[in-house]
Formats: sequence, C-alpha cells, structure tokens
Amino acid sequence: MEPVTLTSKTHVMISGGAGFIGSYLSRRLLKMGSKVTILTRHIHAPRAVQLSQEGATVIECDLSSPNRVPRGERLLTADMFFHMAADVSVSSPALWAANVEGTQRALALASSLQVPYVVFASSIEAQGLGSDQEIPLCEKSACRPVSDYGASKAQAEKLVAQWVSETGQKALTFRIGNIYGPGSPWMLQPSLMALLGLAPLTQAWAQLQHRVFQPLYIDDLIEGMVSAVNHDLTGLYNITGEEPVTVGGYLHAVASLLQIPERFSTIEASTLPQASVQGIPADFAYMLMGNPECCHRSYANTKLITSIGSYVRWPLARGLASTLRWFQQTGSWPALLHMVQARRGAGLCMSH
Repeated sequence: MEPVTLTSKTHVMISGGAGFIGSYLSRRLLKMGSKVTILTRHIHAPRAVQLSQEGATVIECDLSSPNRVPRGERLLTADMFFHMAADVSVSSPALWAANVEGTQRALALASSLQVPYVVFASSIEAQGLGSDQEIPLCEKSACRPVSDYGASKAQAEKLVAQWVSETGQKALTFRIGNIYGPGSPWMLQPSLMALLGLAPLTQAWAQLQHRVFQPLYIDDLIEGMVSAVNHDLTGLYNITGEEPVTVGGYLHAVASLLQIPERFSTIEASTLPQASVQGIPADFAYMLMGNPECCHRSYANTKLITSIGSYVRWPLARGLASTLRWFQQTGSWPALLHMVQARRGAGLCMSH
C-alpha cells in the first residue's frame, strides 16, 4: 500500500475537527494547503464557522447516533480520516455511544469511502495510572483505566485494531496526553481559582501535590501528529509531554508567572492529612483518581521519538505564559485576571 503524506493535494476528513484539538489540526492542514472536510455536531459553533471561512468543508455529523451520520454518497472519498470526535467526560451515560459505537461508525464510514489510512485519537486514560516504580508507562504496559472514559477509549482501541486486521487498511492510534494551550481552560482556570482562594484545595493537597503528569502544549501535539502521518506510521503510540511535573510544581509555575508566590505558599502550608474531592474543581478531582500508590500520569514517548524525532518545542513555563497571555488578550476570565492584578498591584507579566 502506497504511503499517504500531507500535501496540497491531500484530502483529509476529520471527525471532531471543530473541537479544541481538532480545530488546531484542521487549521494546520489548511495552512499546508490540504483539502479539509470537518464532521461536527455543531456546524454553527464559532470554531466551525471560522474554519469554514478559512476554507474547510463543514458537514453536520454525530457519530454517536446512527441517524445523524451522513451517507457515503454525500461525501467525497478522502486520503486519510482523523477520528478525533469523542465525549471527554470522566463518566457519562453518553460515553459508550460516543466513544465506542461512534468509533465503529467512523471506521464503517472510512470503509464505505475506501479511505486507506485512519488516525484515531485515543487517550492515556485508556492505559491508566502508574506507581512510582512503574512510571513512565509505555505502550506495552497493561491497560488499567480508572474511569469510564478510559475504559471506553481502551475498547475503541480494540475496535481499530480489529478493523485493521479485517480490512487490511492502515491505522495509527495516538494515546494523547494531557493537552493545554490557548483556548483550553484545563487545569489553568481552577489553578487560578485555587491560588486566589476561590476554590477549596487544601483538604486534598496532602495527596494531590505529589501526583505526576506530563502536560503537552497543543502546538507540539499537532506537530507530532503531522510528523507521524508524514512518516507513514501505523500502530499504537504515546504522544505526551517530555517534562513530568507534579501538581504542586504546576501550581507553583502558575503562581510564579503571575508573580503571586505567596498564594502558592498558603496552599503548600496545608497540613490536612485526608484527601477529599468534595467541592474541589473537577480538574483537580481528576488528578485525585486512582489510589495513593498508583496515581501518576507519566508515559514514555520513546517509541514515537525514535520514529519521528523530537516534536516538543514548548517548555511548560513558556506554554503556560502563552496560554495566560491568550486569555488576557481575548478578554476571557476578566474577573479572575483582574483579581490576580489586584493581588500584586501590577499588570500581568508573562515574558517567558
């Protein structure tokens, strides 16, 4: 089977192409000159409208529902299909329909259109968490998902592998790490609230502060995905950050960028021994999943780097500064940012 690379002649279909990650991917491919068809539930959402104005073809589609999937004759065949659409809730009644049945329908659509190459966006949550002795986890490590979301992604990975075996077509599965960047409030908004005393955190701090994760800046994710496709990779790959950080280290980095280190010191001084998720922001509750022995989200990306080289260009401090600057410049979170400014009596200073 001939390799397919991303060029100005490539037609790429992307389910979920107007979501946070999907919109960055769609925009990158459009800039490369590729023809992009986006399948999305919300064709009138701001990202979908903007991408349509930039040249993408946007088609209404909900892969979680058999009645909302466009028939093959309405679509032009594509050179590759990125299946990015998903329900990312930790636990939800819609998870199985969206992430498992939705993947089945995406693969069926790819088959009906005779798409030769499918790229599936899975998650590190399919693999689960590791202990101090086990990390970093690699692709061969046992899957032990700790959430319904992770279980749904693990099952979807099996469907992709089965599809490859039955059809002889090519597929590339990414276990995507914790992604952050402009446009995503993940971990950053609750961190600001915690630092400003607007969200309880001290009761969970004893266990939370030492848990490790590997945030990956959105531009680096897209760079890694595009490079992997251009290297014609198939199979399963972790795609994560290269800078493991504890939750405490992350919160300290945010406080340092905002020049409010005393607010972090207040949280760090907490001596309450029992961890509790009651009332704390959902992103921190997510970090408290697992148990005290098996609690880290640390994954090896050696397999991917060996194949494509390093794809990480954004250290955490620089990526956080860029994300904070974006929220400031776009007028998002005005009340939170005003409170930060008031706490230290000056404007934001994010020069990294």
